[in-house]
This record gives sequence, structure tokens and C-alpha cells, in this order.
Amino acid sequence: MPHGCFRVRVLLALIGHQWFIRLRWIFVVATLLLLQLERFHADAVERPVLMWVTAVGLGAINLLWTAIGRGLGKDLDGDAERAARALRRVVCFINAQMAVDLFVLTVLLRCSGGIENPMAIFYLFHTLIAALLLKPLNALLQGGWALLMYSGLAVGECLGWIAPHYPFVAALAASATHTDLLSVIISIGVLAAGVTGTLYFTVQISSRLDEQERELFDTNLALRESREDVIRLHEKRSRFLRTAAHQLKTPLTGIEMLAGLVRDGVVTAEGTPSIVGRIIRRCQEAIVQVTELLTLERIERAAHEPRPSTPIEVRPLLERLADRYRGQARSKGLSLETRLACDRHGKVEIDRRDFEDCVGNLLDNAIKYTREGGSVTLTARDFDGGFQLSVKDTGMGIPAEAIDDLFEPFHRGHAALSAGISGSGLGLTIVREVVHQSGGRIDVRSPEGGGAEFVLWFPWANPAVEG
Repeated sequence: MPHGCFRVRVLLALIGHQWFIRLRWIFVVATLLLLQLERFHADAVERPVLMWVTAVGLGAINLLWTAIGRGLGKDLDGDAERAARALRRVVCFINAQMAVDLFVLTVLLRCSGGIENPMAIFYLFHTLIAALLLKPLNALLQGGWALLMYSGLAVGECLGWIAPHYPFVAALAASATHTDLLSVIISIGVLAAGVTGTLYFTVQISSRLDEQERELFDTNLALRESREDVIRLHEKRSRFLRTAAHQLKTPLTGIEMLAGLVRDGVVTAEGTPSIVGRIIRRCQEAIVQVTELLTLERIERAAHEPRPSTPIEVRPLLERLADRYRGQARSKGLSLETRLACDRHGKVEIDRRDFEDCVGNLLDNAIKYTREGGSVTLTARDFDGGFQLSVKDTGMGIPAEAIDDLFEPFHRGHAALSAGISGSGLGLTIVREVVHQSGGRIDVRSPEGGGAEFVLWFPWANPAVEG
């Protein structure tokens, strides 16, 4: 098959509009008219019957080409698989037409002057068409076939193998050019140079056009993909904003209702501290929502900004984070254990706040979802090229069907909602963004007996970056 969609479309147009077939009919009619006119004006010169037979035969062959072309046209209009098979037959069909046309042209030249006939220019015409529409190998074969036909005719007439010689124009005196070996060699050389030059320059130009077409196609594809990405991003952002507004509306509505009870005097003096406490808790929930929204926005924006130039030491930071959350664990009757076996001076190329938010969200979730008397374990150990971080709890666990949606913004499990555990639904989304931006990966494990474990892998910072 030829390279480039444009050339394939031109080939299909040749079949659909029957360009070659129409040109051939014009050529057949013109040849027969010229032969008839020559008979009226030059009775002394008789063209061989072969020329008449060839012209009529070309018309008969053209009828065959017409029938084949219509059959291919129907196949091309069929289903995709049938059309793909028909495309290969189209290439064979075009090659066969060109090869037959070159043979017919040679026979007509034989009957009308041989190398004296300027219609030899049609050899170049066919070579040009082949180089434009077909693969280089096909074009080379067509050019070689043209040169072989012309050379055979020229040498055959020069050596007397093909006789008699017929003049190009009957009214002109007979010429002996076809018997002059030097003239024959020059004629063949000129045609060979023309065929070679046509092939070379046309193939080079076609290759450049194919390359430009591929670049345009790739650019257009990239633009379409970018447009689809932008549309998806807008849709995602719209859904995010709608969900965020709904999430914020819930605590604000509660605050408004409770404040209204106090304002209208519905609440007694003894009940006011309780109502105020509920208002404060609702405010705290809204503040957490806003804080995590801002955190997620900052982390997502950082994905398009340069990485921090100073990597952070992991182990000391993990120790401080564990100390920060021990009080929260103790207040709930939980134990928070640490098993930090990673490199004391190992560093990761990540923003300190992002890392703290990531590990902090995991510890906060583990404490919130674990009942009194349970435990939370923070583990870190080295692995090839980085370290592995694990936050494991003995809480309620995560259903297997819920793990896939776990990191989606504002997603909260049914168990958490049923238990009345507060949360924004953004913590694990923040964890996922931080891990992915640092070049790490994350895994979630939750056995059937309960409990959950979040395992994170982070690569160590490049030593060259540290320096």
C-alpha cells in the first residue's frame, strides 16, 4: 500500500471517478480519428493493421478495466474489513493498468516512427503518476518496465529485428534516425535520465509530503486529545466544585439552623452551651473542608511547577509526625506504634508540607476508623532505590468493592457514614496526588477480618539533586 492517507484517497478517487479509463477512451478515439485523417491526406502511406488492432484492443481492454473498477468500487463501499482487502486490489489494479498502457504505447510507437515519435513523453507521464501514487518499489518497477519497452523497440529497429520502419508523419521524408546507433543510444539515455530524474525527484517530494502529512495527522490527533482532556478537566472541575459546594453547604446549613434556634429564644439558657458547642463543631467541620480543599488545590497546582530543590530527610519527619498524633490516639484509647527501619539520612524529593499532609491524613484516618483498644502502626523500611511506608490499623476495614473508588474526591464509605465518623472525603485524594507526583506508588490491603493497611513506596532523591 502507498504511504499517506492523501495518496490512498487519490487512488480511491481514480477508481470511483474512473479517471484513467476516461483518459484512455479519449486516447482511443483520438488515435482512430488521426488514423482515419491520415488515410485521407496521405494515401501513399499505409499504417499497419497492428496499429488499428492495438487501438481497438485498447478500447476492449478499457471495457474490462471499467467492469473491474466498478466491482472494486462496490467492495470499497462495503464494511471496513472488506474495504481494507479491496484497497490492496486497487493497488494491483492500478499497477496492471499502467503496465498494459506502457506496452500499448510501445506498440503504437512501433507503428508510428519509433524513437522519432515525441509521444515517448508518455513514458515519463506514467512514471510520474506511478511515483506520485504508488510505493517507491512499484514506481521503480513501472519506470524499469517503461525503459525496457522503449529500449527494446529502439534497439530492435536499429538492428533490423523489428521491420519495416513506419514514419511518424507520412507527409515528411523518410528518416534514418532509427538506424543510427548513436542516435538510438542518445534517445535511450535521454529517456533513462528522464525516468530516473522523475522517479528520484517525485519520490523525494512525495516522501516529504508524506512526512508532512504524518506530522499534521499527529498534531491534529494531539490537538483532539488535548481538547478532550480539557473537556474532561472542565467536567471534572465542575463536578468537583458542585460536590465541594454541597459538602460545605451541609455544615453551614446546620450552623444557620442552630444559630436561628438561639436567636429566636427556642433554646433555654441551660441548653445554650450545648447548642453553641454543636455550632462550634459544625464550624470546625467547615474549616476542615476548606483547609483540605486548599491543600488539594495547592498540591494539584504543584504538579505543573518545578520540583523542590532541597530534598527532605524522611525518618526525622516521620518521628515528629508520630509524636504529633500520639495524643489523638491516646485520647481515643489506641496505641500508636512506630517501626522506622529506613535510612536515617535518606531523603525524598518532595515538598515538606505535601509529605506531612500525606502521612498525616493516613494516620488521622487510621485513628478515626479504629475502635477503642485497637492499634495503629507506622512502619518505614528501605527497599531498592527508596523506602516503603506503611500505616496499618485494626479498624473496621474496607470492603473489596470500595477500594477502587477510595481515592476519589469526597468519596466516603457506607460504614464511615453509618458510624457517623466525620471527614471531608479529600484526605485520600491528597495522599494519592502526593504519592504520584513524587514518582511513587500506593497499595491498599484490607483482610476480611478487619483492619486496613496503606502501603506507599517513595524513591530516594537523586544524589546529584542533593548536592
